[in-house]
Amino acid sequence: MPMIAVMSKTYTPETKPLEEEFLLARLSLRTSSELRSVQGKAGQVLFRAGAKPQWLYFVRHGEVRLQRVTTAGAPVLLQRVTHGVFAEPSLTSASYYCEGVCHVDTNLMAIPIKSMRDAIDGDSAVRWHWIEALGAQARRQKARAERLQLKTVRERLVHLILTDGPGDGSYQLPSTRLSLAEELGVSPEALYRTLAALQAASLLAIDGSILQWTESENNNSKRNPRP
Repeated sequence: MPMIAVMSKTYTPETKPLEEEFLLARLSLRTSSELRSVQGKAGQVLFRAGAKPQWLYFVRHGEVRLQRVTTAGAPVLLQRVTHGVFAEPSLTSASYYCEGVCHVDTNLMAIPIKSMRDAIDGDSAVRWHWIEALGAQARRQKARAERLQLKTVRERLVHLILTDGPGDGSYQLPSTRLSLAEELGVSPEALYRTLAALQAASLLAIDGSILQWTESENNNSKRNPRP
């Protein structure tokens, strides 16, 4: 059955959230013996809805999807995570609210829930990095909500490049172009047509997994952004 995209959280290697990197580094200093490296295989379920939270996960490389299954049996995609902490509510919840599944082979760090709580309570640096990370996530979620209100595929794509890219008009694609379509909330066919049209107009270059907006269009977008 088709996935219903609701929200996504995608980070590329060029735009790794510094707040979460600082957080992980601080936790490594404080609880290095308790951190666990996890090599998740594609399709591996990390946790299921209703289970008692034991670990808080941090994606280093790969992709994890948080999803629920409707009463009709359709999977509902809640989040796509390619870098950073996810399932944050599990820190204070009695059970996971959804299931976490590795979409591709994924490298993660697993942090015991109790250790994370103790670190937040006892280490002001961890506490403030956690607050900053949550604040950055909230800003990114607002940007996604704004993007999904845009009418055209082109507008959504330009918005994604300007808000999620490193600022030079480039954006690294997620694992597949299908994943990019899901990120934008559009059909794969509409995305492919838009990419082809932009390339034909010399507004967009695609080099492997890198989308590169042309310098002139990028500058015009910054002065008068279409989104």
